[in-house]
Amino acid sequence: MASIRQTKNGTFEIRFFVGDVRRSYYPGPKVRTETQAENIGKTLERLAGCVANDELRPKFVESWLQSLPDAKHNKLAGWGLVQRRKLRGNATEAKLDRWCIDYIKRGKRAESTNDQLEDVQRNLTTFFGKDRCITSITAGDAEDFRIWLETEAREVPKDKPKAGLAKNTVRRRIGRAREFFNLAVRRKIIAANPFADEKVTVGGNPDRQFFVPADWIEKCIVAASCEDWRIMLAFARYAGMRSHETRLQRWEDIDIPNRRMIVRSNKNPPTRVCPIFPELLPHLMRARELGSQGDLVVTRYDPSAGINETFKKIVKRAGLTEWPKLMQNLRATRETELIALYPIKDVASWLGNSAPIAMKHYAMTMQSSFERAIAIGAGGVLEKPPQNPPHSTDETGNRGQSRHLVENEKSPQNTGFCEPLSAGDDANLYRRRDSNPHSLAGTGF
Repeated sequence: MASIRQTKNGTFEIRFFVGDVRRSYYPGPKVRTETQAENIGKTLERLAGCVANDELRPKFVESWLQSLPDAKHNKLAGWGLVQRRKLRGNATEAKLDRWCIDYIKRGKRAESTNDQLEDVQRNLTTFFGKDRCITSITAGDAEDFRIWLETEAREVPKDKPKAGLAKNTVRRRIGRAREFFNLAVRRKIIAANPFADEKVTVGGNPDRQFFVPADWIEKCIVAASCEDWRIMLAFARYAGMRSHETRLQRWEDIDIPNRRMIVRSNKNPPTRVCPIFPELLPHLMRARELGSQGDLVVTRYDPSAGINETFKKIVKRAGLTEWPKLMQNLRATRETELIALYPIKDVASWLGNSAPIAMKHYAMTMQSSFERAIAIGAGGVLEKPPQNPPHSTDETGNRGQSRHLVENEKSPQNTGFCEPLSAGDDANLYRRRDSNPHSLAGTGF
């Protein structure tokens, strides 16, 4: 007979035997009474008996099985009590390649998003095969796919060793893969998403951050072969634009007399208002005079065009060493500079991201800030003692020592106040002018 046990969270566990093996079945929170649990236990025992004796299942057992969700029904199938349910979709759409293609065609998305989905589709079909049925992909397969992305998925020449993708790229692609299978869960083709337990949260990567000095980008602007490239570099470094945004801007949105411009983007928000910073102004004026007289500021390059290889050639021509993430670090450098001068809320609105994203992915620590902190601290000068002075020794019980300190303080030879160092010394450091031989002067404090 099946045994019933109530768990700590109030649900029930039903224990019964399938052959010689004891199984535990959890009917879930909808079963609220012990009587309901006992009835399910009797049904399970009858089902196990029918399988063991090769008997037809009674109608009440069949009715109960039909009411089960896929996850619980598949659990019984794993114990050999029932056969797995057939797909509720057709066999063609359950093939991995066809499923991914149909998903990409569904709904409206940005072109860049569809490009990312297509990259993941290629990864999935390369690893699993185009005709792999999505219902056969397990959580273990998803883990193997993630390891493959980390170690072998990067496209390299045949004579080069295999290489994996960057950590954040792997997580983004796992997140896109999860999208494909979420639809299969909603359509009840699979019971659970095999990628559900894989990490998809993207974090900052300090190892690939690089602060690009302004004089470096000026050298690149001089080395650029056309005016389109010069203004693209200026947009990225001095206005913090994303790579595709440098090719989307229109002259009608740029108000040079009032030093403001509307920045267009393929991301949200689609438009934002940004100041024309003094560093950007001369480049804009030159581009207006020498560049194309059409509606677009940049006419030779489409927003989706790959420009990285050309940028590398410009950097080499300028006599510089290539830095990581060429365009993104121009944006990160500008955002770091602005955050040091203006409220982060304003900077984030100018550059089109949120304050948390700015701090997580763009803001960098600067050596100049560290050196300034050593030199001037918070920039203040100590003009008066704290309002709450340290406790005297009277409160600690050492009254004799307290009287000695008071007498020293009254001595005209022991003024005990601080004065700034001379101009030749480090700014805002203090020395103690104290003739008392028992003072801290000369002790290293």
